[in-house]
Amino acid sequence: MDRSRLEASISRALANRAANRPLVAEVDRHWESFRERFAELVDAVDRLVAESAASGALSADPDHALAAVEAWRRPAADGGPDRLDRLASQIRQTEGHLGAVRSRVDRDTVNVGVVGRTKAGKSTVLRAVSGLDGTVLPSHGNNPTTASRSWIHHQPNRSEALVTLRTWDEFVDQYLAPLHAAAHLPAGPPRDPASFRDHPYPQVGNGGAPSDEYSAVALPYLRKLRQAQASLDDYLHLLTKGGGRGEKGEQIVVRLDELAPYISYPDGVGEQGGMPRLYHAVRDIHVYCDFPHVETTAMVLVDLPGAGEAGLDVQQHFLRDLTHEVDFLLHVKRAASNTAFFGQEDFADLHLAQLALGDVPFSDFTMVVVNPDVTLSPDAARNVLDSAREAARNYQVRTVECPLGGTSETADQAVRELLLPVLLGHLADRLAEMDRAMLDGLRRRISAVTREALVFAGEVASAAERWQQGVPDEADHLQTLAEELCDELADELAVVYEEYDGMISRTEHIPQIEAAVDEAAERVRAWVRDGFDFSDEAAWRARTKTAMYWRSGTMADRWFNRARTKLTEEFGGVDASVDRAVALLWQRMADSLRGRLTDAVVPTDDRPLEALLRRVERLPAPILRKALEDFTGLRTDYGSLFLRVGSPVVQQVRHVAGHVSPAAAPQEPAGNGKSAQEDEQPPPGSRASWFQPLAAGQPGQKQPSPAPEGTSVQPGVSVMPGASVQTAPMGGYAAGAVEGMEQLHRELVGTVESAVSELERKLHTEALAMVRVLAAAAYQFFAATTGTPGVEREWRRVCRADQRAIWPGEFDGAQAVLSASVSLLLKRADEVKADGADLAAAVGAPQPGGKPGPGQG
Repeated sequence: MDRSRLEASISRALANRAANRPLVAEVDRHWESFRERFAELVDAVDRLVAESAASGALSADPDHALAAVEAWRRPAADGGPDRLDRLASQIRQTEGHLGAVRSRVDRDTVNVGVVGRTKAGKSTVLRAVSGLDGTVLPSHGNNPTTASRSWIHHQPNRSEALVTLRTWDEFVDQYLAPLHAAAHLPAGPPRDPASFRDHPYPQVGNGGAPSDEYSAVALPYLRKLRQAQASLDDYLHLLTKGGGRGEKGEQIVVRLDELAPYISYPDGVGEQGGMPRLYHAVRDIHVYCDFPHVETTAMVLVDLPGAGEAGLDVQQHFLRDLTHEVDFLLHVKRAASNTAFFGQEDFADLHLAQLALGDVPFSDFTMVVVNPDVTLSPDAARNVLDSAREAARNYQVRTVECPLGGTSETADQAVRELLLPVLLGHLADRLAEMDRAMLDGLRRRISAVTREALVFAGEVASAAERWQQGVPDEADHLQTLAEELCDELADELAVVYEEYDGMISRTEHIPQIEAAVDEAAERVRAWVRDGFDFSDEAAWRARTKTAMYWRSGTMADRWFNRARTKLTEEFGGVDASVDRAVALLWQRMADSLRGRLTDAVVPTDDRPLEALLRRVERLPAPILRKALEDFTGLRTDYGSLFLRVGSPVVQQVRHVAGHVSPAAAPQEPAGNGKSAQEDEQPPPGSRASWFQPLAAGQPGQKQPSPAPEGTSVQPGVSVMPGASVQTAPMGGYAAGAVEGMEQLHRELVGTVESAVSELERKLHTEALAMVRVLAAAAYQFFAATTGTPGVEREWRRVCRADQRAIWPGEFDGAQAVLSASVSLLLKRADEVKADGADLAAAVGAPQPGGKPGPGQG
């Protein structure tokens, strides 16, 4: 067997598993919100059903709209749970599966669980694979060997255990309380150490038999309670290390040769024993050692106390560990001639494994290790093994024969040669498929549950909307109040409109836009003053002067391009101020409406008018709907202020003076008799030599163009078409570079300042126009929502569900209570539809009819 190839395959599967973590985290986030919203919707349904039953609203409902909601709470025809309970159960099951997938993808190891009954050989397998000896994992002939759950990690060059201790409260709740319940004791467990030490537990008779008045069924649990009581002084100091109530227990490091009392039962069945019972204080143990026959450090053995252990809550511990901590399960079973190979307890273990595996095929998740009794004759051994294979075949799981009796050497050899190759080969072949099956199952389950939840929310919303539209209202009184409400709203909204209208007459700018323009202009000017992108202006000059020797044109293009970018960066942010100005108008109008309509109709969230629009969309209210749609769409219609006004100005920021370069300087005699130009001659072959001016009449030299009429051209200065005439001072290349740099600086500063001034002027002018836009929008909204004929009837419909909150004291009775419940139900249904659609999208599930919008079934 090529173990390195198998272990490499396992490592690749774990790497692929880790790649799914972002997806699972995103699904988990959406799931949490969806689950909370669904629970709130169920509460709203139950409230409505109770109130409608108490008020007789169902029989008074002419359209039977609420009957559709109540139908979700009718028991099934077969006497089973109602439709809503079945959906809630489906959500709980899906949440458990999500938790298992989350645990799986967060693991960087492949965890192999090992379970087995007394004397089955479980400890022998653990010792053979991990290399631990009997002092850490002892074997006892008469009782189980493992008291605490433990994880055994393969980590070379490490030999220690990390023990997580219980607090006293955890010990009471997780150990004493389940034992008290299983022992059928009339009172709960003692809550403090002194009370536990003195608690009068029933006496156990001679030979371990119970007293006459005590049930034999509860004897194992009573015995464990008395053992814990008698050995309290052994472990009490460990329990109290966790501190006060509610705090987590500490973690301690224990040497492996001292670990046995923390992990194993003493060798004996009585209440007393030679070894301290420190395991009572232990919640979890992580053992780190060097596996002798396995290379991959991704291997972890999970030692699972059997499902038959007295004092262990099977569903809470064994099943939870299988679901969340184990990738693969080894079920060790001893094949003996005098017992059935698979008894009732063994089948119970396999059944729990079936419950824990999720969507992984049972044949991938579990393997039965058959430990044949070495005392059997060949014929008896063959019969036992045949029956073992037949029993396992019924569960479609693989069996591996691995003799674990005899000496430790023969057991180690059997595990190394018979079990490990099969185990590693199975994980190499199937681990990736198991992970894929879990993820695919999660997608299917979430798709199914969200689809059903969306159907439920849609039916609930539809029924509630029909009830709102059809239920008779206190028409006369409500209509009068709605008309008065319109007048009051008109007064409130007019204040906002008149404020913007007054800004027009006073030619005031919108403060948000004005401040944004001024701040952008100051940032650009500061950028220029501070040396553009350098620490200061001197740094810019020093760097630019060097480049002007032979890259003057490139430098000019670069800095004018950078100026355009800077202007766009800073002034482009003005659009955000437009958003803020529009949002302020929305908020002012929402606050004015909320003052009369309450936050039940206009909520205090960040999009109150959109929430009002969703409510209006569910009702026959076309006037209000159109007004809200136009008003909340204002920003989109207005467009980008910078693109319309600022961008044309920025595009004019270009280098129009032509190619900026140091001109050739006249030759002056140097002190050594050479010209200054010759004295500064660049080395032959250097880049500077490529741009060396040619002497007049040299071959290949382009003759200078004649100067325009009336232009005085100094010797040595060439004039390029379209370029400004440059006169270089005396001094050669260095002086020409300085002059070119200074000229570039003047042009750049002047151009940027001109652009900034133009942008300030145009944007401030546009800001005045924006005042008119906002004033017009405010007037249109004010006039449409309060002055359009017939709008009073629409406000009556909008306010009916919350009429008691809007007009306290005006309405009483069951009808108003029911209206409030229906309004809450609609809100919860919308929330479930939104969160359910987001969750379905996160796992790529198809959504019937697309993502539902507010108020849509």
